[in-house]
Amino acid sequence: MRHPFRVPEPLSYEELSRICDDFDRAAVHPSTGTGNSAAKLNEDKVRAIRQAADAGARLTPLAEAFGISARAARHIVRRTSWTHVQ
Repeated sequence: MRHPFRVPEPLSYEELSRICDDFDRAAVHPSTGTGNSAAKLNEDKVRAIRQAADAGARLTPLAEAFGISARAARHIVRRTSWTHVQ
């Protein structure tokens, strides 16, 4: 019996690498940052948190001032969240 669809050829290393590079350069997800309707911050506030932390501000009072958790502030400062903001 003949197969009803065409089986694709395996990708070469170069093709797979190009696809992965294209994926990495893709635009940020639409619900990232202020695109998320539940976001408590915007890009300017994130920059302010990072600048204050770099100047020596403690995270807990900083987080309270912005209405976020200390954990969220720590992720912002470590750039594991809001990574699209420079």
